[in-house]
Amino acid sequence: MRLLSVLEWHFGRYPLLQAADIYKLVHQGVFGPGHIIADVDQARRALEEELAGLRRRRCLLAVESEEPLDPDGRLVRLNLEPLESLPDAVDRVLPVLLATAAETRGGPELMAARVAEALDWCRDRLPDRFEALARLASESEEVGWPARHHSSVYAAAYRPVYRVVSARRWRQAHRPCGTSG
Repeated sequence: MRLLSVLEWHFGRYPLLQAADIYKLVHQGVFGPGHIIADVDQARRALEEELAGLRRRRCLLAVESEEPLDPDGRLVRLNLEPLESLPDAVDRVLPVLLATAAETRGGPELMAARVAEALDWCRDRLPDRFEALARLASESEEVGWPARHHSSVYAAAYRPVYRVVSARRWRQAHRPCGTSG
């Protein structure tokens, strides 16, 4: 899968995505979830709180359990909504999240290359959002490519609740009984 395919997939699913959301998507595909893992206890509490919040609401959109993030298929957004009813959801997700954070090593060169691809895509596909993405990319590069939040438009429309995890690790850890691979 190419980055353009990842971007098209997300635009098809989330047509209100803004420059910040495109940047966040690219950033997650390069750097993974490391920025949210200040410490294990805090990561556990945040996951528990989000799952508890999901139990009090229902998403208006049907969600895929996994969404593509990077062209190599290494990382996915694991939507928590399908897991909220499982009593051991935190214990299923947290080890995979921590392992993903420990092993994902993105770098500024890869981020710059992928942002350049995203800018080309945006110029052609979403020209009304191109300038905002170009400005955000320039500002972000100057300060070392920090993580960013979703736009308020995206957050209000889609109410995202997910974690970035290794696709391989998640699938290995949660393979149905009796299967191999």
